[in-house]
Amino acid sequence: MRITVRHLSEGFDAGPEDTLLEAGRRAGFGFPHACRNGNCLRCQGTLLHGKVRQRIGNLASAEQHLCATPESPCQVLYCVAYALSDCEIDVPDVTAPGQLPVFEVACQVHAIDPLSPDVSRVLLRLPAGRKVRWYAGQYLLLQVPGGSLSAFSIANPAPARMLELHVRHPAGQASTDHLMAALAEHATVQVTLPQGTRHLGEHPSTRPQWFICGSTGFAPVKAMIEQLLTLPSPPPIRLYWGARQQPDLYLESLARHWAAEHGIALVLALSDLPQAGYVHGLVQEPVLADLPHHAWGEFHVAGSPPMAWAVHDALAAAGVPRADIHSDVFDYAPRD
Repeated sequence: MRITVRHLSEGFDAGPEDTLLEAGRRAGFGFPHACRNGNCLRCQGTLLHGKVRQRIGNLASAEQHLCATPESPCQVLYCVAYALSDCEIDVPDVTAPGQLPVFEVACQVHAIDPLSPDVSRVLLRLPAGRKVRWYAGQYLLLQVPGGSLSAFSIANPAPARMLELHVRHPAGQASTDHLMAALAEHATVQVTLPQGTRHLGEHPSTRPQWFICGSTGFAPVKAMIEQLLTLPSPPPIRLYWGARQQPDLYLESLARHWAAEHGIALVLALSDLPQAGYVHGLVQEPVLADLPHHAWGEFHVAGSPPMAWAVHDALAAAGVPRADIHSDVFDYAPRD
């Protein structure tokens, strides 16, 4: 039988001896559940269309048959329900294969450390007992008292109790002035995570990974590279980090450590003035120069929308398949 999950584009197949919970989880869906015997009601949802048999208690012989139509839905416990026909179901808090649940949590402001004159590392501590997960490369939404929602990339991979953010706060910019003052004043802030679909996922590709970032676009790149470096055999990694001036490369020592200790190919670019040890120009220029000489794979771009789209266009014009170029900018700041 085919089971369609409302609000998700994917479904799954369930055999006559599979509970809907078992079949859904086997297909990779994240069904909420706990006791698995119909007592806790954690797996309760709505049968919108179709027929199921539902076990009552622990006796296999004690069961009821439920039939639903769009005009007459009924409640079902997925851990003790077996499909008798194709069904459409509604599952609270379900996640599709590969998708992570989104949490709204209050985080403690643990530390604010300057990394450069206008970039600070902000560490937020997640609440105890909440198993919050994210994929390296994803971002969160931050709400401070009296302020609007702000999106920040998560600069460290999961699992972790601490969330690392890199916040750029140029002097005299009202929005970031308020944000930094609120972070310093309040003990907790509200966070929604994870956000974004451009990430490494649970099982990163073994293809070469090219990272191209500008300024604080280094934050999601840091998380992705740190995850790759935990693998037994990391794929080839190339990192191109561009900024206007050298202080804007606020964690340059970390990038150079990766190059020295892990063999990451590193190129640092400065656009304002020539400086020894750095490529002079826009960050995509050394990337284009290196394309003919190295194996291609996945290209991860992080930075402002104008920067990300400029890199995208340069790569595409050089023959890189657009499907291999990834950036959250392409989703939240699309071009017509």
